[in-house]
Amino acid sequence: MRIGLFEDNGWRDLWPLTRLRRIGELWWGLDTLAHKWARYYRWEVVGYWPAPDRPFSQPVVPPGSLCWINARLLPGSEELARWLSDLRPDTLYVTAQGEPVAFRTAQTTPSEEGYPFSLGGPTAPVPPEVPLVWIRQVTDFFQLTGSVIQTDWKYWRHRSAPLPSSVSVRGRENVFLHPTARVGFVCIDAEAGPVWIGPAAELQDGVLLQHTNAIGPHVTLLLGAKVRTHNSFGPFCKIGGEVGQSTFFGYSNKAHDGFVGHSVIGTWCNLGAGSNTSNLKNTYGPVQLYHVASGELRSTGLQFCGLIMGDYARCGIQTPFTTGCVVDLFANVVSTGFTPKYIPAFYWGPGEFWQLDKALEAAARMRQRRGLPLPDSEAALLR
Repeated sequence: MRIGLFEDNGWRDLWPLTRLRRIGELWWGLDTLAHKWARYYRWEVVGYWPAPDRPFSQPVVPPGSLCWINARLLPGSEELARWLSDLRPDTLYVTAQGEPVAFRTAQTTPSEEGYPFSLGGPTAPVPPEVPLVWIRQVTDFFQLTGSVIQTDWKYWRHRSAPLPSSVSVRGRENVFLHPTARVGFVCIDAEAGPVWIGPAAELQDGVLLQHTNAIGPHVTLLLGAKVRTHNSFGPFCKIGGEVGQSTFFGYSNKAHDGFVGHSVIGTWCNLGAGSNTSNLKNTYGPVQLYHVASGELRSTGLQFCGLIMGDYARCGIQTPFTTGCVVDLFANVVSTGFTPKYIPAFYWGPGEFWQLDKALEAAARMRQRRGLPLPDSEAALLR
């Protein structure tokens, strides 16, 4: 089946993580959200429709019949796949709260509202027996990581390479090692869940790796790293120190000692040596988190919540992040005491902000180290 992913206004609830990235491009678990639909169900993902209020992002719309699916919906169940395969044409399927879920059309044309369907056209409810798992807020990117990795593992169809004798392992049947990965003297405990070690990944000597972890392509777990459960490390990340229940989308570095827990780190971020995230209040009460789109502090309802860091942000050495801290795009954090709850985009210091051209120059230099130019689309979006 040919499908496309569309974004609704829920993309703003995922700021700052989606300000530069389409939802389907985010790496979570073993691959991107868009690729999961193809890998799980053997479908062809050929279209993408960004939210109408997302600037400088054009729809990708091939001709012919297409099933459009909300990009915030997670694949995984066979019931969901069967239902999507049998949708009534030209009918928008919605949740009880009115959220658009899916729409099948013979030929996609934009509506007045800017979607690949009309919000005023025929609608139908999603059957109650069809399970829907949503990404609704930024904290889902660490709250749901364990179940995402478990589902990824269920649909993984490749045989592991042999583990070298330098590896001490429990639960060998739950470990996948890509043939191009390099593993030193490490300890892996996979008895309670899967460990996936992707192409060209490197686990250096002394790494302690617990269960339910996805180590993406070209990721380096540095000397002596302590990796607790439920982490997702996207391509080319460098991880040291201690990390637990956190998601790094890709090309980000935490190369030194320090703790990151119950956190989400965007792309092209850098955490200075000795930086730590607080993920639990002294009162043990629910953590409030800054909602970037509305400018409000909102309760997450969670007892554990660390750091949410947008793309190209970085912090100096020994930065102590307060519980439930949000750092926006390109922010430069230097703090001797606990940080505020929100650090705005392009922040450079008290009363100072980066000039855009200087920020883009720094981003270009950062990417040049990995042999990647700064995309014109990103520069245009920020200008």
